[in-house]
Order: sequence, then C-alpha cells, then structure tokens
Amino acid sequence: MVLPPGGATAGCDNRRVPELATPQPRAALRAGFNAAAGLVHLLGRRRYLISDSVANAAFALQPRRREVTAANFQAVFPQLGRRQARRLAARSYREYARTSLDFLYVHHLSRARLLAGFRAHGVEILHQLQAERRGAILLLFHHGAWDAGGAYASAVGLPLTSVMADEGAPALRDLVIWARAEIGMRVVPASQSARVVLETLRGGGLVALLADIPGDTPAVEVDFLGRRTKFSALPSRLAEHTGCPLIPVISVRSPAGGYFIEVHPPQHLVPGDDPESGLRPVLEVFERTVRRWPEQWYPFGEDRLRGPAHD
Repeated sequence: MVLPPGGATAGCDNRRVPELATPQPRAALRAGFNAAAGLVHLLGRRRYLISDSVANAAFALQPRRREVTAANFQAVFPQLGRRQARRLAARSYREYARTSLDFLYVHHLSRARLLAGFRAHGVEILHQLQAERRGAILLLFHHGAWDAGGAYASAVGLPLTSVMADEGAPALRDLVIWARAEIGMRVVPASQSARVVLETLRGGGLVALLADIPGDTPAVEVDFLGRRTKFSALPSRLAEHTGCPLIPVISVRSPAGGYFIEVHPPQHLVPGDDPESGLRPVLEVFERTVRRWPEQWYPFGEDRLRGPAHD
C-alpha cells in the first residue's frame, strides 16, 4: 500500500468512504463453507480435536519449519532447552491451527453465543472514539485469534476495515474476503487499499492491521523480544498522515475456553519521530503478550528474528 502525496493533518477529518463490492465466491464454495461452519458450531470446544490432529501431523511432516520455530523460541527464551523449545513450537502449531479453525467457528455464530465466549478489557476506548467520530489504527500481530476478535468487534458495534495481501488463488482470496464480510468486517485487497484506508480513518472509522510481517509494504527494523526483526512501517505512516492514533489490541484464547480481548491506550505519533521510537509503546505491549501467552505466538518464518537487539 502506497500513500498518496500530502502532509499530516491535524486530525481525522470526515470524508465519505467508498463502498467496495464484496466478492461473491461460487455458490458451491459458499455452501461448503457454511456447512463446515455449522459442523464446527455443533462440535463446540471438541472442534479442537480436529485442528490439533492436523497441527500434529504438520509438525511431524515439516522438519525444517519446526526446527526454525523452535530456534526462534529459543532465541527469545534462552532459558529453554532444545526439547522444551520443540514442545513450545508444537504447542504453537496447535494454537495456530485452532486460530484457523476459529475462523470457521465465528462464521454465522449467533451474537448471544459469540458474546458469551468473550471477556473484554478497554473496549470503551474504541466506543468513545466512535462516539467522537475519530478514526484509529488498531494494531495486532500474528498471535492469538484475530478473526475471533474481529467478529467480537462487529458484534459490539465496532465495524472494522482491514487489508489483505494480494496473494494466493483468487477463489480462495475471495472466499476469505466474503467470509469476513459475513461477520461484519470489511476486507480490502492491498492493491485497492490506499484510498479506502485513508478515507475510512478520516471518516472516523477503525482500521485493523497485522503489523509484524510487512510483506510487500515498507518495513522498519526494530528491537523486539531481544532480537532485531522487521515490522511494517505502514501503521506509523498512516498515523502521521492522518493524525489518528495507534492502538495495540490483543485477542487470545483463554485456557478455560472462549476468548480475551485487551484494548490498550492510544499512542499518538509526533510527525518526524523516528519510526522505531513511535512504535516502541506498541512493541512493548506485544512483547508482554508473547511472554504471557508464548504458545499463541506463531514465529514460523526463518527471517522472523535477526541478530541481537541493539544495546
């Protein structure tokens, strides 16, 4: 996503947000997705028997990826022995599979049943921003269950706009965009996102971004969990361009079942600040989150962590 030219504004001014047509996957794909979601609803927590089995098989069949994941955990938690790191990596595989299955679980789930499964802290911050028609950039990272968090936001009257990379088979991409629209989220392909995201923020809307894997977006190298890694520079640029705050949000599965949402205080960037300094309060939230729920962090890539952090 490339921002159009223009300087930072004093705040998020109100402009009309264009409506994008939601892709309509083939009827057979929609029907299959609906049927699978209905089955997962019937299974309840037993649904994780399916995802755990798939994750265990993937862990066994992907030796290179599992070793990289274990090495990344050891880099962050040097007190772990090799066997402990592998166990944590296996748990991370299972949690990621559970996150993927939760994408199905929240699809067409009744509002009462959805809300009953959540505990939330700090959501009043977002309601206040919405009441004042002030936009904000919600930052998440590859941890926990972000689609479940999106479904919760829609259920409590906080519609989100998010950006999806232009990757993968078009049919699958359209199915994901359609399914997220069904739970109340608007998903914009990255190639079409610049104008929509800016106007959403200026119109007082909420934009949710996964910040820790930059993909094709501009990146900034930061200290994270004692290592150097790359985060997307896009959230900081958007914040400077629009005057909207960055708000770190955590969405995790709780051990007792259900989910926990944590909305942290807004962080306002000063134009001209060093990008890493501007992201530091957000990174600290994410660091505490990994230390609290390490098994729900998904450090699968070889390039996720680089050298030691700067002193």
